[in-house]
Amino acid sequence: MLRLVLATALGRAAGRLSRLLGRGGSALPGLIAEKVDPRTIERLVAPVRRGVVVVTGTNGKTTTTKMLVGMLEGEGWQVVTNGTGSNLARGIASGLIEVASWKGRVDADVAVFEADEAAVRTLAPRLRPKVIVVTNLARDQLDRYGELATTAAHVAEAVRHAGVAVLNADDPLVVEMAASAPAARFFGGAEAIRRAMPHDSGLYGPGEEAPRPPLDLCLEGAEPEGDGQVIELAAASGERAAAHLQISGPYNGYNAAAATLAAGEMGVPLARAIGALEETRPAFGRGQVVECRGRRVKLQLVKNPAGFNQAIRLLGALPAGAPVLIAINDLDADGRDVSWLWDARVEDLAGTGHRFGTAGLRAYDMALRLKYAGLDAWSETDFATALERFLGEVPPGGTGYLVPTYTAMLRFLDLLMPGTSKREAWA
Repeated sequence: MLRLVLATALGRAAGRLSRLLGRGGSALPGLIAEKVDPRTIERLVAPVRRGVVVVTGTNGKTTTTKMLVGMLEGEGWQVVTNGTGSNLARGIASGLIEVASWKGRVDADVAVFEADEAAVRTLAPRLRPKVIVVTNLARDQLDRYGELATTAAHVAEAVRHAGVAVLNADDPLVVEMAASAPAARFFGGAEAIRRAMPHDSGLYGPGEEAPRPPLDLCLEGAEPEGDGQVIELAAASGERAAAHLQISGPYNGYNAAAATLAAGEMGVPLARAIGALEETRPAFGRGQVVECRGRRVKLQLVKNPAGFNQAIRLLGALPAGAPVLIAINDLDADGRDVSWLWDARVEDLAGTGHRFGTAGLRAYDMALRLKYAGLDAWSETDFATALERFLGEVPPGGTGYLVPTYTAMLRFLDLLMPGTSKREAWA
């Protein structure tokens, strides 16, 4: 007990000092605390009354987590989460430390944690989730994760430690995890939507489709509406509902279905879950629109071929001539290997008529990829200079489209929203 009190106090103090120095500190409290007490997570999460939900997978973790937190808070429950997307053990510990009392006790009804798909193997036994959500699995950061089969093995091991697994029925690798789960529930899309959301093997050519398990919740419609979309959900029970999402893209319809099904497992009725869905704003960089100097900048995070292909689909649906800035970094959080740029369907942008620029540490790699797709682009490695040029191409009152990798997104946060903390931006 004394060790936990000391770990919590030192972690909280480290976080406050880091924020005072302008360094964020979203993961530092957990890092410090776990050095003092390696069982910080287990001890802090134990008193949570309704249990833990873990959200993992390659794409959609942050958005699905945010949607689910909104649904559970809509029930009047106290929810603890790692709201800045820091999804390793240190980030989860930090989320718990932030709400813990000086005695090291967390007063919460439920905990919802986004978990990195490699780290979840060791996190699940520590968290013992009531529900685990697996959004999808795709090739991502090969220098860190290795082959996709390795990542799938990590997640499958984690699923063993959950009460119920909420799984994407349209991803064959995720479906296989039902064999590891004590119980499984499935979400998926209607046929037309499934075609817009190929699983990883489908990115590299057509293959034989595996049989799909019966769905507990189906995404039957996803129609664009302004900056968002209208989705239709149908439950196996016959209950149906429509929601006006503030986030565009059929993949976010999948995220909404995953969150809704998980909320149902926690006892939230479909009708109330839909109300909370409609209130959910985009997480930073995931379809968020930032106002800057009388212009709108819409951000769309990319980090792997599957995510980039969805961004390309959204760009392809825009009127011709939109200003687009693609910013590629290769720091640890992005993945050092940028060969994934060549797996994305960049050629689909060739007929859009958009005006392209590239930025970031690998601006010229992205410009070369565009060149091979038959597209010209200007390039600028300095972020501030690139943003100035990009904004200069957006007419007053108009919209420009910023497509960054993770650390490039954070750099643009500093430029687009100066003085805004990471926590405020992600709220």
